Amino acid sequence: MQPDLKSWFEQRMGAYLLRQERMLLSQVLPTVFGYYMAQAGVWGPPGELMQASAIRTRFIVDPHCEAGVQICAHPDNLPLAGDSVDALLLPHTLEHTDDPTRVLREAERVLAGEGHIIILGFHPWGPWALRRFFKSSVPWNGNYVRAGRLREWLGVLGFETVDIRHCLFRPAFTRRVLAHGAFLERLHWRLTASAYMLVARKRVFGMTPLRLKRLKPRRAFAGVVNPTAR
Repeated sequence: MQPDLKSWFEQRMGAYLLRQERMLLSQVLPTVFGYYMAQAGVWGPPGELMQASAIRTRFIVDPHCEAGVQICAHPDNLPLAGDSVDALLLPHTLEHTDDPTRVLREAERVLAGEGHIIILGFHPWGPWALRRFFKSSVPWNGNYVRAGRLREWLGVLGFETVDIRHCLFRPAFTRRVLAHGAFLERLHWRLTASAYMLVARKRVFGMTPLRLKRLKPRRAFAGVVNPTAR
């Protein structure tokens, strides 16, 4: 994780973001079961986003080998076997990659059948993402993906969208506005939401082999009147 991003999470705005996203994850992760869960990309203190998971074996994959990272690799080229992970968390990972569709294809490869992918992202035209037009520093320098487009990409890869939830209803222009916007969280207006969490499941289509009906061999003179001695 970049040093600027680490210091930003220690500020009031970054801490508020992590608190909201952990709250969303705590509502979904306890319902996702399996043996292995992976997080592609460090976002906040390593391991905090997966604390609510019921899966015991959890690990983080990130290109930067730092404390808390178990596997050093890029999210578009995971050193994992196919169909080996039951849950995959992408916390704003697609926003900081050159080819988000390649990351999703890699996620489809490593996820087991009926496995879940959980994606955190900013709405491209949400109040928080609008700051990218005024500041080019982290976290405002990402390439944001619409939730609708993300659903289309996942549908092509064979995923079924299970749930979409929104958060960050307070504007993030100044600390004062952030502090006095608590009433927006109670209203839960979709227009004021700045981030989303999308949960999708990898579908597995079963195939039932059809047996060919064996036809009885017909006699050469079937239907012909048998001759008599008369």
